[in-house]
Amino acid sequence: MENVMVWIWLAVTIIAVLIELATPQLISIWFAAAGVIGIIFSFIPGLPWWGEFIIFAAVTTICIFALRPFIKKRLKSNKLKTNIDRLIGQKVRMLSQADFDNLGTAKLGDVVWSVKSQDDTVLPVDGIVEIVSIDGNKLIVKLCD
Repeated sequence: MENVMVWIWLAVTIIAVLIELATPQLISIWFAAAGVIGIIFSFIPGLPWWGEFIIFAAVTTICIFALRPFIKKRLKSNKLKTNIDRLIGQKVRMLSQADFDNLGTAKLGDVVWSVKSQDDTVLPVDGIVEIVSIDGNKLIVKLCD
C-alpha cells in the first residue's frame, strides 16, 4: 500500500501545482506542499493511509491559515508598476482651467490630458501643477507652490 500512496501523493502534488499555475490565488499551492510531505511520510513503514491523510490535512490547514496571509501580504507590497507610473511627480502647465465642476487640460509630451485637482481647488490657465496620480484617462494633480 505504501508504494501506491507515493503515486497518489505525487498526483495530488502535480494537480495542485497545475491548478495554482492556472489560478494564482495561493490556495492550491498549499495542497502541493502538503502533498510533498505526504510523499515523505508514505515511506514510513507501518503508517496507514489514513494517518498520511491526517498529516496531509494538518499541513494544508496550517499552511493556509499561517503562511498564506504572510505570503499574500508580501506579494501585495510588490505592486506591479506600469509605464504610466513614470508620469507621477512630473510637473505640467495647465492649458485650460479646472475647477470643481469642470476638468481642465494639460499637455504632457504630445498628449493632451484631462486634469482634475486632487482637492477640488481651482487650477488656473498657465498654472504649474504636479501629477500625484492617474485615474483612468485623467491626471490627478496638485497646484505647485
